[in-house]
Amino acid sequence: MTTEQLFRARVALFQAYLRDSGHDGILLQRVDNFAAATGGLRNYINAYTDIGANALAITKHGEAWYVGNNIELPRLRDEELGSLAAGYKDFLWFESDPAKCVQQQFSGSWCSDTGALGPNVNGALAPMRTLLTPFELDRYRALGRMAAESMEQVLARIERGTSEADIAAALVAEGQRRHCHVPVFLVASDERIAKYRHPLPVVPPLLSDGVPHKTVDRYVMVVGCFLRDGLIVSLTRMKKVAELPEEIEERYRRICAVDALVQEATRPGRTLGEVFADLQAAYAAQGFDPNEWHHHHQGGLTGYAGRTAKGTPGSTVPCLDTAWGSKASEIFGESVSWETAFAWNPSGPGVKSEDTFLLATDGQREIISGTPALPVVDLSAALGRATEAVKSSMAV
Repeated sequence: MTTEQLFRARVALFQAYLRDSGHDGILLQRVDNFAAATGGLRNYINAYTDIGANALAITKHGEAWYVGNNIELPRLRDEELGSLAAGYKDFLWFESDPAKCVQQQFSGSWCSDTGALGPNVNGALAPMRTLLTPFELDRYRALGRMAAESMEQVLARIERGTSEADIAAALVAEGQRRHCHVPVFLVASDERIAKYRHPLPVVPPLLSDGVPHKTVDRYVMVVGCFLRDGLIVSLTRMKKVAELPEEIEERYRRICAVDALVQEATRPGRTLGEVFADLQAAYAAQGFDPNEWHHHHQGGLTGYAGRTAKGTPGSTVPCLDTAWGSKASEIFGESVSWETAFAWNPSGPGVKSEDTFLLATDGQREIISGTPALPVVDLSAALGRATEAVKSSMAV
Protein backbone atom coordinates (compact mmCIF):
# COMPACT_ATOMS: atom_id res chain seq x y z
CA MET A 1 0.00 0.00 0.00
CA THR A 2 1.36 3.43 -0.95
CA THR A 3 0.97 6.49 1.26
CA GLU A 4 -1.54 7.85 -1.27
CA GLN A 5 -3.62 4.67 -1.04
CA LEU A 6 -3.41 4.75 2.74
CA PHE A 7 -4.68 8.33 2.73
CA ARG A 8 -7.68 7.42 0.57
CA ALA A 9 -8.46 4.37 2.71
CA ARG A 10 -8.37 6.40 5.89
CA VAL A 11 -10.46 9.21 4.42
CA ALA A 12 -12.98 6.50 3.46
CA LEU A 13 -13.42 5.66 7.15
CA PHE A 14 -14.51 9.23 7.91
CA GLN A 15 -16.56 9.34 4.73
CA ALA A 16 -18.41 6.24 5.95
CA TYR A 17 -19.15 8.03 9.22
CA LEU A 18 -20.55 11.03 7.35
CA ARG A 19 -22.83 8.85 5.25
CA ASP A 20 -24.18 7.14 8.36
CA SER A 21 -24.59 10.31 10.40
CA GLY A 22 -26.19 12.38 7.64
CA HIS A 23 -23.64 15.20 7.82
CA ASP A 24 -22.21 16.81 4.69
CA GLY A 25 -18.74 17.25 6.10
CA ILE A 26 -16.49 17.01 9.13
CA LEU A 27 -13.72 19.28 10.40
CA LEU A 28 -10.87 17.44 12.13
CA GLN A 29 -8.57 19.57 14.25
CA ARG A 30 -7.61 17.20 17.05
CA VAL A 31 -4.08 15.86 16.66
CA ASP A 32 -5.19 12.22 16.93
CA ASN A 33 -8.02 12.53 14.40
CA PHE A 34 -5.87 14.49 11.94
CA ALA A 35 -3.31 11.67 12.14
CA ALA A 36 -6.02 9.01 11.83
CA ALA A 37 -7.43 10.67 8.70
CA THR A 38 -4.07 11.22 7.01
CA GLY A 39 -2.18 8.07 7.96
CA GLY A 40 -0.05 9.62 10.67
CA LEU A 41 0.63 13.19 9.55
CA ARG A 42 1.17 16.07 11.99
CA ASN A 43 -0.92 19.20 12.38
CA TYR A 44 0.52 20.38 15.69
CA ILE A 45 3.19 22.88 16.69
CA ASN A 46 2.91 22.41 20.46
CA ALA A 47 3.72 18.72 20.88
CA TYR A 48 1.71 18.46 24.11
CA THR A 49 -1.63 19.75 22.87
CA ASP A 50 -4.78 17.86 21.89
CA ILE A 51 -5.84 20.50 19.34
CA GLY A 52 -3.65 21.11 16.30
CA ALA A 53 -2.72 24.40 14.70
CA ASN A 54 -4.62 23.53 11.52
CA ALA A 55 -7.26 21.06 10.36
CA LEU A 56 -8.52 18.68 7.72
CA ALA A 57 -12.00 19.03 6.23
CA ILE A 58 -13.60 15.94 4.67
CA THR A 59 -16.86 15.96 2.72
CA LYS A 60 -19.33 13.10 2.37
CA HIS A 61 -18.16 12.78 -1.24
CA GLY A 62 -14.60 12.02 -0.07
CA GLU A 63 -13.03 15.37 -0.85
CA ALA A 64 -10.28 16.33 1.61
CA TRP A 65 -9.09 19.87 2.26
CA TYR A 66 -6.29 21.24 4.41
CA VAL A 67 -7.73 24.16 6.37
CA GLY A 68 -5.27 26.42 8.16
CA ASN A 69 -3.39 29.67 8.32
CA ASN A 70 -0.63 30.98 6.10
CA ILE A 71 2.06 30.20 8.69
CA GLU A 72 1.52 26.46 8.53
CA LEU A 73 0.54 26.04 4.87
CA PRO A 74 4.05 25.88 3.32
CA ARG A 75 5.32 23.14 5.62
CA LEU A 76 2.07 21.14 5.55
CA ARG A 77 1.99 21.33 1.74
CA ASP A 78 5.66 20.45 1.28
CA GLU A 79 6.41 18.04 4.13
CA GLU A 80 3.14 16.53 5.32
CA LEU A 81 0.37 16.39 2.69
CA GLY A 82 2.75 16.55 -0.25
CA SER A 83 1.41 14.45 -3.12
CA LEU A 84 -1.74 13.37 -1.28
CA ALA A 85 -5.05 14.19 -2.92
CA ALA A 86 -6.00 17.14 -0.74
CA GLY A 87 -6.98 20.69 -1.56
CA TYR A 88 -6.10 23.80 0.41
CA LYS A 89 -8.21 26.44 2.16
CA ASP A 90 -5.93 28.89 3.88
CA PHE A 91 -6.25 32.30 5.50
CA LEU A 92 -4.04 34.93 7.10
CA TRP A 93 -3.20 33.96 10.68
CA PHE A 94 -4.86 37.08 12.17
CA GLU A 95 -8.05 36.98 10.10
CA SER A 96 -9.79 33.67 10.73
CA ASP A 97 -9.68 30.12 12.09
CA PRO A 98 -10.47 26.70 10.56
CA ALA A 99 -14.11 26.60 11.69
CA LYS A 100 -14.88 30.09 10.34
CA CYS A 101 -13.08 29.28 7.09
CA VAL A 102 -15.21 26.17 6.52
CA GLN A 103 -18.40 28.06 7.38
CA GLN A 104 -17.53 30.69 4.79
CA GLN A 105 -16.48 28.32 2.00
CA PHE A 106 -18.69 25.23 2.39
CA SER A 107 -22.43 24.76 2.71
CA GLY A 108 -24.54 22.06 4.30
CA SER A 109 -24.54 20.32 7.66
CA TRP A 110 -21.10 20.05 9.20
CA CYS A 111 -19.76 18.51 12.41
CA SER A 112 -16.35 18.66 14.06
CA ASP A 113 -14.19 16.89 16.62
CA THR A 114 -13.91 19.96 18.88
CA GLY A 115 -17.40 21.47 18.82
CA ALA A 116 -16.07 24.52 16.97
CA LEU A 117 -18.31 23.71 13.98
CA GLY A 118 -21.63 21.94 14.48
CA PRO A 119 -21.91 19.08 16.98
CA ASN A 120 -18.82 17.65 18.65
CA VAL A 121 -18.63 14.05 17.38
CA ASN A 122 -15.18 13.15 18.70
CA GLY A 123 -16.53 10.29 20.80
CA ALA A 124 -18.13 8.66 17.77
CA LEU A 125 -14.82 8.69 15.90
CA ALA A 126 -13.12 6.08 18.12
CA PRO A 127 -13.33 3.33 15.43
CA MET A 128 -11.57 5.59 12.93
CA ARG A 129 -8.69 6.08 15.37
CA THR A 130 -8.54 2.35 16.08
CA LEU A 131 -8.86 0.48 12.77
CA LEU A 132 -5.52 -0.18 11.08
CA THR A 133 -4.44 -1.49 7.68
CA PRO A 134 -1.63 -4.07 7.24
CA PHE A 135 0.67 -1.20 6.20
CA GLU A 136 0.00 0.54 9.53
CA LEU A 137 0.43 -2.69 11.46
CA ASP A 138 3.95 -2.98 10.04
CA ARG A 139 4.61 0.58 11.19
CA TYR A 140 3.25 -0.35 14.60
CA ARG A 141 5.59 -3.34 14.89
CA ALA A 142 8.58 -1.12 14.11
CA LEU A 143 7.44 1.43 16.68
CA GLY A 144 7.01 -1.34 19.25
CA ARG A 145 10.63 -2.37 18.77
CA MET A 146 11.77 1.22 19.19
CA ALA A 147 9.73 1.65 22.36
CA ALA A 148 11.06 -1.59 23.82
CA GLU A 149 14.67 -0.73 22.97
CA SER A 150 14.27 2.69 24.57
CA MET A 151 12.86 1.14 27.75
CA GLU A 152 15.60 -1.50 27.92
CA GLN A 153 18.32 1.11 27.56
CA VAL A 154 16.86 3.23 30.36
CA LEU A 155 16.36 0.31 32.74
CA ALA A 156 19.94 -0.86 32.22
CA ARG A 157 21.27 2.47 33.54
CA ILE A 158 19.10 2.72 36.66
CA GLU A 159 20.90 2.04 39.92
CA ARG A 160 20.36 2.78 43.55
CA GLY A 161 20.36 6.58 43.97
CA THR A 162 19.25 7.40 40.40
CA SER A 163 16.69 10.20 40.49
CA GLU A 164 13.18 9.90 39.07
CA ALA A 165 13.81 13.07 37.07
CA ASP A 166 16.93 11.60 35.45
CA ILE A 167 15.08 8.40 34.57
CA ALA A 168 12.30 10.40 32.91
CA ALA A 169 14.82 12.51 31.00
CA ALA A 170 16.61 9.37 29.80
CA LEU A 171 13.33 7.81 28.63
CA VAL A 172 12.46 10.88 26.57
CA ALA A 173 16.00 11.07 25.21
CA GLU A 174 16.03 7.40 24.15
CA GLY A 175 12.69 7.88 22.41
CA GLN A 176 13.85 11.02 20.64
CA ARG A 177 17.06 9.26 19.65
CA ARG A 178 14.82 6.91 17.68
CA HIS A 179 12.82 9.88 16.34
CA CYS A 180 9.84 9.11 18.56
CA HIS A 181 7.91 11.66 20.57
CA VAL A 182 7.32 10.57 24.18
CA PRO A 183 4.12 12.34 25.30
CA VAL A 184 3.80 10.29 28.52
CA PHE A 185 6.72 9.55 30.84
CA LEU A 186 5.78 8.49 34.34
CA VAL A 187 8.28 7.40 36.99
CA ALA A 188 7.73 6.35 40.60
CA SER A 189 10.18 4.84 43.04
CA ASP A 190 9.53 2.81 46.16
CA GLU A 191 6.61 4.12 48.25
CA ARG A 192 5.34 6.41 45.45
CA ILE A 193 4.47 3.39 43.30
CA ALA A 194 1.71 2.32 45.69
CA LYS A 195 0.52 5.88 46.36
CA TYR A 196 0.00 7.15 42.81
CA ARG A 197 -1.29 5.39 39.70
CA HIS A 198 -0.17 8.26 37.41
CA PRO A 199 3.13 9.31 39.01
CA LEU A 200 4.77 12.28 37.37
CA PRO A 201 8.47 12.12 38.27
CA VAL A 202 9.43 14.30 41.23
CA VAL A 203 11.32 17.37 40.00
CA PRO A 204 12.37 19.98 42.60
CA PRO A 205 11.25 23.55 41.77
CA LEU A 206 13.76 25.89 40.20
CA LEU A 207 15.86 27.92 42.67
CA SER A 208 14.87 25.57 45.49
CA ASP A 209 18.12 25.17 47.42
CA GLY A 210 18.12 22.14 49.65
CA VAL A 211 15.07 20.41 48.12
CA PRO A 212 16.28 16.93 47.21
CA HIS A 213 15.48 14.89 44.16
CA LYS A 214 13.47 11.71 44.70
CA THR A 215 15.82 8.79 44.11
CA VAL A 216 15.44 5.03 43.77
CA ASP A 217 16.17 3.04 46.90
CA ARG A 218 14.74 -0.44 46.26
CA TYR A 219 12.65 -0.47 43.06
CA VAL A 220 11.13 1.75 40.42
CA MET A 221 8.26 1.78 37.91
CA VAL A 222 8.80 3.38 34.47
CA VAL A 223 5.88 4.11 32.13
CA GLY A 224 6.28 5.36 28.57
CA CYS A 225 4.07 6.16 25.59
CA PHE A 226 5.97 6.41 22.30
CA LEU A 227 4.48 8.26 19.33
CA ARG A 228 5.52 8.14 15.69
CA ASP A 229 3.51 8.35 12.47
CA GLY A 230 0.51 9.11 14.68
CA LEU A 231 0.57 5.68 16.35
CA ILE A 232 1.21 5.19 20.08
CA VAL A 233 2.86 2.26 21.84
CA SER A 234 2.39 2.11 25.62
CA LEU A 235 4.39 -0.04 28.02
CA THR A 236 5.30 -0.22 31.70
CA ARG A 237 8.33 -1.91 33.23
CA MET A 238 9.74 -2.24 36.74
CA LYS A 239 13.27 -2.65 38.06
CA LYS A 240 14.58 -3.63 41.45
CA VAL A 241 17.94 -2.31 42.62
CA ALA A 242 17.89 -3.96 46.06
CA GLU A 243 16.22 -6.87 47.78
CA LEU A 244 12.44 -6.55 47.92
CA PRO A 245 9.90 -8.14 50.23
CA GLU A 246 8.67 -11.34 48.57
CA GLU A 247 5.11 -10.00 48.76
CA ILE A 248 5.91 -7.23 46.25
CA GLU A 249 7.51 -9.57 43.73
CA GLU A 250 4.70 -12.09 44.23
CA ARG A 251 2.11 -9.32 43.75
CA TYR A 252 3.87 -8.29 40.54
CA ARG A 253 3.60 -11.87 39.22
CA ARG A 254 -0.11 -11.87 40.04
CA ILE A 255 -0.80 -8.55 38.27
CA CYS A 256 1.03 -9.91 35.21
CA ALA A 257 -1.31 -12.91 35.39
CA VAL A 258 -4.29 -10.53 35.38
CA ASP A 259 -2.80 -8.90 32.28
CA ALA A 260 -2.39 -12.29 30.60
CA LEU A 261 -6.01 -13.19 31.36
CA VAL A 262 -7.41 -9.96 29.93
CA GLN A 263 -5.26 -10.36 26.82
CA GLU A 264 -6.71 -13.84 26.33
CA ALA A 265 -10.21 -12.45 26.81
CA THR A 266 -9.70 -9.87 24.06
CA ARG A 267 -11.18 -11.46 20.97
CA PRO A 268 -13.07 -10.38 17.84
CA GLY A 269 -16.83 -10.59 18.29
CA ARG A 270 -16.67 -9.50 21.92
CA THR A 271 -17.35 -6.07 23.41
CA LEU A 272 -15.08 -4.12 25.73
CA GLY A 273 -17.71 -4.62 28.42
CA GLU A 274 -17.52 -8.39 28.08
CA VAL A 275 -13.74 -8.32 28.26
CA PHE A 276 -13.95 -5.98 31.24
CA ALA A 277 -16.13 -8.48 33.10
CA ASP A 278 -13.37 -11.05 32.62
CA LEU A 279 -10.83 -8.51 33.83
CA GLN A 280 -12.82 -7.94 37.02
CA ALA A 281 -12.98 -11.69 37.59
CA ALA A 282 -9.22 -11.96 36.96
CA TYR A 283 -8.46 -9.53 39.79
CA ALA A 284 -10.45 -11.63 42.23
CA ALA A 285 -9.02 -14.91 40.89
CA GLN A 286 -5.48 -13.60 41.43
CA GLY A 287 -6.14 -12.62 45.02
CA PHE A 288 -6.64 -8.87 44.62
CA ASP A 289 -9.43 -6.83 46.12
CA PRO A 290 -12.36 -7.35 43.69
CA ASN A 291 -12.65 -3.55 43.45
CA GLU A 292 -8.95 -2.95 42.79
CA TRP A 293 -9.86 -1.79 39.27
CA HIS A 294 -11.61 1.24 40.82
CA HIS A 295 -8.24 2.86 41.49
CA HIS A 296 -7.10 3.25 37.87
CA HIS A 297 -8.45 2.95 34.34
CA GLN A 298 -7.57 -0.43 32.89
CA GLY A 299 -6.62 0.59 29.36
CA GLY A 300 -8.33 -0.65 26.22
CA LEU A 301 -8.22 0.03 22.50
CA THR A 302 -5.29 2.03 21.16
CA GLY A 303 -3.93 3.16 17.78
CA TYR A 304 -4.04 6.83 16.77
CA ALA A 305 -4.41 7.81 20.44
CA GLY A 306 -3.05 6.53 23.73
CA ARG A 307 -6.45 4.98 24.33
CA THR A 308 -9.04 5.30 21.57
CA ALA A 309 -11.66 3.70 23.83
CA LYS A 310 -11.16 2.63 27.44
CA GLY A 311 -12.64 -0.57 28.78
CA THR A 312 -15.49 0.09 31.21
CA PRO A 313 -18.23 -2.05 32.76
CA GLY A 314 -21.00 -2.71 30.28
CA SER A 315 -19.28 -1.01 27.33
CA THR A 316 -20.82 -2.01 24.01
CA VAL A 317 -17.78 -0.94 21.97
CA PRO A 318 -16.63 -3.94 19.90
CA CYS A 319 -13.09 -5.23 20.29
CA LEU A 320 -12.77 -5.19 16.51
CA ASP A 321 -15.30 -3.06 14.64
CA THR A 322 -15.73 -4.96 11.38
CA ALA A 323 -18.81 -2.93 10.38
CA TRP A 324 -16.91 0.33 9.89
CA GLY A 325 -14.09 -1.49 8.16
CA SER A 326 -16.50 -3.04 5.65
CA LYS A 327 -18.13 0.31 4.92
CA ALA A 328 -14.76 1.98 4.40
CA SER A 329 -13.56 -0.80 2.10
CA GLU A 330 -16.69 -0.44 0.00
CA ILE A 331 -16.09 3.30 -0.40
CA PHE A 332 -12.37 2.78 -1.01
CA GLY A 333 -13.19 0.30 -3.78
CA GLU A 334 -10.85 -2.42 -2.61
CA SER A 335 -10.98 -5.04 0.13
CA VAL A 336 -8.90 -3.88 3.08
CA SER A 337 -8.07 -6.02 6.10
CA TRP A 338 -8.78 -3.75 9.07
CA GLU A 339 -7.33 -4.86 12.40
CA THR A 340 -6.68 -3.11 15.69
CA ALA A 341 -4.48 -2.77 18.79
CA PHE A 342 -4.88 -2.87 22.54
CA ALA A 343 -3.00 -1.73 25.62
CA TRP A 344 -4.47 -2.99 28.88
CA ASN A 345 -2.80 -1.84 32.10
CA PRO A 346 -4.02 -3.62 35.24
CA SER A 347 -2.42 -2.38 38.44
CA GLY A 348 -2.34 -3.12 42.15
CA PRO A 349 -0.66 -1.59 45.19
CA GLY A 350 2.93 -0.97 44.12
CA VAL A 351 2.71 -2.95 40.85
CA LYS A 352 1.49 -2.53 37.28
CA SER A 353 1.57 -4.48 34.00
CA GLU A 354 1.23 -2.96 30.52
CA ASP A 355 2.03 -3.91 26.95
CA THR A 356 0.69 -3.05 23.51
CA PHE A 357 -0.56 -5.88 21.29
CA LEU A 358 -2.23 -6.27 17.90
CA LEU A 359 -5.54 -8.08 17.46
CA ALA A 360 -6.16 -9.73 14.07
CA THR A 361 -9.51 -10.62 12.53
CA ASP A 362 -8.77 -14.34 13.09
CA GLY A 363 -8.26 -13.72 16.81
CA GLN A 364 -4.47 -13.91 16.79
CA ARG A 365 -2.74 -11.57 19.25
CA GLU A 366 0.79 -10.23 18.85
CA ILE A 367 2.61 -8.30 21.58
CA ILE A 368 4.70 -5.60 19.88
CA SER A 369 6.25 -4.01 22.99
CA GLY A 370 8.08 -7.08 24.29
CA THR A 371 11.43 -6.47 26.01
CA PRO A 372 13.52 -9.60 25.30
CA ALA A 373 16.51 -8.28 27.26
CA LEU A 374 14.54 -8.78 30.48
CA PRO A 375 13.72 -12.07 32.22
CA VAL A 376 10.15 -13.34 31.89
CA VAL A 377 7.43 -14.05 34.43
CA ASP A 378 6.51 -17.71 34.87
CA LEU A 379 2.86 -17.18 33.96
CA SER A 380 2.14 -20.90 33.81
CA ALA A 381 2.88 -21.11 37.53
CA ALA A 382 0.71 -18.07 38.28
CA LEU A 383 -2.20 -19.32 36.14
CA GLY A 384 -1.81 -23.04 36.69
CA ARG A 385 -1.71 -23.61 32.92
CA ALA A 386 0.08 -22.47 29.77
CA THR A 387 -0.69 -19.14 28.12
CA GLU A 388 0.39 -17.44 24.90
CA ALA A 389 1.01 -14.17 26.78
CA VAL A 390 4.58 -13.21 27.63
CA LYS A 391 5.29 -10.73 30.42
CA SER A 392 8.65 -9.30 31.42
CA SER A 393 9.83 -9.79 35.00
CA MET A 394 11.28 -6.93 37.00
CA ALA A 395 14.64 -5.93 35.59
CA VAL A 396 17.61 -6.49 37.87
